[in-house]
Amino acid sequence: MDGPNAPTGLTYYDLARISAFSLVLFLIVPLSGRVLTGHESVQPQTSREMYQGGGWIVPTMGGDPWLERPPIPSWFICGVYAVAGNPASDTVARIAAILVAIPIVLLVAGIGSCLYGRTTGILAGVICASMQEFYAYASNPEADIFLALIVTGVLAVFVRLEFGRRADRVGESTGFVRGRPWLVAAFFALLGATNLAKGVIFGTVMAGLPVAGYLLWNRSWAQIRRYVWLWGWLLAAGVALTWPILVIGRYPEIIELWKSHYGGRLNKGYLQEPWWYYLAYIPDVLIPWTIPALVGLWATRKAAFAGPGPERFLWCWAIVPPAVFSLADGKHHHYLLQCIAPWAVLSVTGLRLIWQFCCEKLPRWAREPLLPAAIWGAAAAAVLVTVRHKIPGGLEVAIAIGAFVPIAAFVIARSLVHPNPRAAFVGLLAVVTAGYAMWSPYQAKYLDKYADDLAFVREASRAIPADSPLYLQFDWIGPLETFWMLYHSPRPASTIRDPWQLSERSAGKENAYILTRRMEVERLTIVGDVKIVLESQHTRGEKDPTERRVLCRVTFHQNIPPAPEEYLRVVRRTLW
Repeated sequence: MDGPNAPTGLTYYDLARISAFSLVLFLIVPLSGRVLTGHESVQPQTSREMYQGGGWIVPTMGGDPWLERPPIPSWFICGVYAVAGNPASDTVARIAAILVAIPIVLLVAGIGSCLYGRTTGILAGVICASMQEFYAYASNPEADIFLALIVTGVLAVFVRLEFGRRADRVGESTGFVRGRPWLVAAFFALLGATNLAKGVIFGTVMAGLPVAGYLLWNRSWAQIRRYVWLWGWLLAAGVALTWPILVIGRYPEIIELWKSHYGGRLNKGYLQEPWWYYLAYIPDVLIPWTIPALVGLWATRKAAFAGPGPERFLWCWAIVPPAVFSLADGKHHHYLLQCIAPWAVLSVTGLRLIWQFCCEKLPRWAREPLLPAAIWGAAAAAVLVTVRHKIPGGLEVAIAIGAFVPIAAFVIARSLVHPNPRAAFVGLLAVVTAGYAMWSPYQAKYLDKYADDLAFVREASRAIPADSPLYLQFDWIGPLETFWMLYHSPRPASTIRDPWQLSERSAGKENAYILTRRMEVERLTIVGDVKIVLESQHTRGEKDPTERRVLCRVTFHQNIPPAPEEYLRVVRRTLW
């Protein structure tokens, strides 16, 4: 934290430095050539279909409506596609996520500077960028990173209102229908926008919980009544409900989907993680700053419970959302992306205390950096010798790890006792950055589970006659893998959900080509004679060869039996 006479605001130079660091760090993944996963392909595929002539209000998947996510992220990705001129590149899709992640880092830096001063703001932004969960999603074009931008924006505005120049409320009207400062209107508009990035309700609750927790904990009507404002809530509702109302008008059955979708996450057994799931995962998502973050949380406990202030707000943001969402069956570590920011700010406090302890309390012999370098180097060597045959990449990778560990241990140990706090932090950050620079290319080269699938889908596209359309069986085993296949197929494909739909969409043609799994081949014989043209060497996640992907040519029967109505009612879900 800064001294009493230190500047509190970030300069343009500060913002440029934070942005440059974040850009370099986040570009490591797309430059390494890592292939998008099934999860990561969802938004890029719906965006590609939108960019290539699909609807701008209703996203589609293989030509079918797909309404689990609002279209706002797809609009942004389409803009990046337009600039790049390529709607089918993993790298371009990842850059779209990066262009969203950098503003989040800047918002976190702004929050830190508003609460504790310029230095804290800079460090908080850089720490947030290098937390492993944020780093992973910074180049991951899923809806979560887009929602994180809006949620962080809501809370950044709230911080300005409660801890910035607006905190004194001098001359501000408090009537239910009276006017408010434009920043209050911005708060409500952004709060409504949380409903437009990932899905209904979820984002609004994520942003609202820290605000409600802080205001209720303070028990101050003077603070609360600023937000008891008719026009603000109407503005939030107008922004939040625009897309859902448009969709309901076209597809009334979407209401049932939302009920089952969100009901399943609440108490219908979806994922069904234990109540302590987030308690276990919070330390993981904060890596490599877990210890400073937890130390910062502990160090601020007295201030948080003493009364209103920055510490209390950070506690509410860091703890209340995971605590409340622990009550639901559906839990996932990426939900914690929405509350990483406060941990980044708390990490600055923790780092300062750890550095002071190491400089002032450690005995002289413990400050010698060669000692931890030798200990960690010996431990790494022993482990590598034991498991060297199991390491993907072999001896070359083992040697690189064996060299990196003692060097990293030396730099970390030296940094923790360096008399200059700036040099100390730069040393730690250099190790973190070097770790990511080594890990991401290694992950792309040796841990890619989609290599066989990518080779198969490319070979399958070449095997189909140029004048024949390509169909893709909806993947009931891994629904999100449907998006992966659509996005990575060199040829456009249409999604079908059952054999009769294949026959209907191929009306007038003698045969059709379809990508499916081997276990679906027998069902296709209902509508025609099936020949397997090509089979994958291996399909990601397969439990046995029946789950392997195949390319089939279906020659249709002259007389096809009608489909059972009940079967079609269940299988042909048009909205997801």
